[in-house]
Amino acid sequence: MQHLSFGALGFVAFALGSVAYGHLVLRRNPPVAHVLLLWLAIGVTVMGVVFLSARRVSLAAMNLAVYLFLGEIFIFVYAAAVGSLSIRMLVAMLELDAHPDAFERMLGRCSPDFFLEARLRSMLRQQLICQEAKRYSLTEKGRRWARAARALKAFLAVGRGGDMYREVCGRCCQSP
Repeated sequence: MQHLSFGALGFVAFALGSVAYGHLVLRRNPPVAHVLLLWLAIGVTVMGVVFLSARRVSLAAMNLAVYLFLGEIFIFVYAAAVGSLSIRMLVAMLELDAHPDAFERMLGRCSPDFFLEARLRSMLRQQLICQEAKRYSLTEKGRRWARAARALKAFLAVGRGGDMYREVCGRCCQSP
């Protein structure tokens, strides 16, 4: 089991490096892309160190698997903590817990329009959608991503996608 310690130590270095980078260098949450790059760089380093010290591909691969597995868990939790709307709402309600109307106050801080606007700005920045006058439409890049997402959802049998909006409001996805 001690042979897998390189993967575990690499993970500790990755987790501490991510936190230190955010707190000491950026002084904010690092973008997920930066965390992913750090994860990959340390993964290559772990595999290289193990391979150079032991000269065994199987040992290097096992340590890399341990590192990647633990790192994936960290990245999932990090991305959820940074970007999850549900977590943002729960934390805001926790901060307002002493108030009997914590939910209403949370909505005052984080209105549904705020969340929608944040998502729209993000999709505009990524060029998945474009805005003309007051209408949004998919770009060609957005269409490719939407088709890939629809295929993935069909493969995983988790629903088609746009149907949920019809069920909720009855009109959001209907053509004008």
